Amino acid sequence: MPVTIHCAYTEPINPSGATPVLSRDQVWRGLQRKIRKAQDFVPVIEKTEVLEDKGNEVTRIAHFSALNGHEPHAEKEICKSYYPTKVDFWQPTGALITNTISDGPGLTEHDYNMTYTFEWRYPDVEEGSEEHQRLWKQSIEGAKGAVHKSIEALRRMGQAGELD
Repeated sequence: MPVTIHCAYTEPINPSGATPVLSRDQVWRGLQRKIRKAQDFVPVIEKTEVLEDKGNEVTRIAHFSALNGHEPHAEKEICKSYYPTKVDFWQPTGALITNTISDGPGLTEHDYNMTYTFEWRYPDVEEGSEEHQRLWKQSIEGAKGAVHKSIEALRRMGQAGELD
């Protein structure tokens, strides 16, 4: 039976001591930039070509470098924005990556979190197999790195005044 791997990772956007403290609107502007210039956020993406931009729906091609034994490749994605909370990145395989800005218990900008949720499809992998377990571990580690690198990029852009 084919495998779909679901995983998610969350990290605070404005942990204690972080400067500048990013507002929800700044983070949202950053996610909109990520749609159109993914290479500024995701080190494995070398460039992004926007094919169609309808504001809340962007069709793009993301060009990926070699990673984890994969050859360099390009992936067409449809990116749908749902202000002010999430962006969905749909791939032709049915894979879905969601970037979500969520509130923490204090309901202030100091409690914002970034969660990336992944739904990866592997039609040639058997459920419960060693390959399935390896891919799940690789996916959650990748999710952690993606969230962390994106928040670092947002922080750099915020410090440079690029999100205002």
